[in-house]
Amino acid sequence: MAAGDASPQLASRADIDAQVAAMRQTGQHIRPVRWQGQPAWIKLSVPQPPAWRYHLLAGMARLLQQPAMQPVRPHGGAAGIRNEAGRLHALAAAGLHVPQLLAHDDHWLLISDLGQTTLELLIRHANPPARLEHWQRGAAYIQQAHRAGQYLSQAFARNLVWSDEQGLGAIDFEDDPISAMPLAQAQIRDWLPYFFSTAVYFEDRLPVLCAAIRGVLEHEDAAVREGVQSALRRTAWLRALRWLPARMQRRDVRKTQCFGELARLCSQPRPASST
Repeated sequence: MAAGDASPQLASRADIDAQVAAMRQTGQHIRPVRWQGQPAWIKLSVPQPPAWRYHLLAGMARLLQQPAMQPVRPHGGAAGIRNEAGRLHALAAAGLHVPQLLAHDDHWLLISDLGQTTLELLIRHANPPARLEHWQRGAAYIQQAHRAGQYLSQAFARNLVWSDEQGLGAIDFEDDPISAMPLAQAQIRDWLPYFFSTAVYFEDRLPVLCAAIRGVLEHEDAAVREGVQSALRRTAWLRALRWLPARMQRRDVRKTQCFGELARLCSQPRPASST
């Protein structure tokens, strides 16, 4: 996240209330501001999304026999604000770098800014050796969360934010997987969006990424490691999307196909080491 110099200048609760009212009038949900001279963000509560979307995704998770893929419907309104505030408190208490909760009420949050560059942007524009280093940095953050008995939920590379001053941090905690699944499944669920959102940037080096994945999973609890491996085996069929006509090979399809190819590689037996 980034907050520019043109952002509204806030210094008091009255300033926050006025800004929240202005955002309501214009239909904004999130806005960069400056709070007492420092970059920050205001997030407003939003209505709970329709349930039918999540029923469809839940049916797919059951079909694939992958409980970690069970969708978690975000809370709306005041419940959503309380959930995000609670997740920020829990992750910060566990030593994770997340936005600081500066102020809040039942309908908004004021949180600190983590930086201007997402991990996805770093990976996309890096040369191959640096790309893997950035990927490892994100994997280490997820591992740190898991070692602390925590989980992230939306662990896409776009939700991991880097700054030279603060290092890597995570954003977007509008849902809470623990409301729908055990901790191990929530931690399995962290790895899948991370792999999905980064595989396309290793399209020509997927074996290298697969080796890195195997390395990080060795340090996970057995239930999480085995759950991730099971999920990869059951999603390897997505590689078949490469056979779609060229006119259908858009960005999302390509990302999904690359993830399927990565899943296939990671599901194969490890090559025997030479002596």
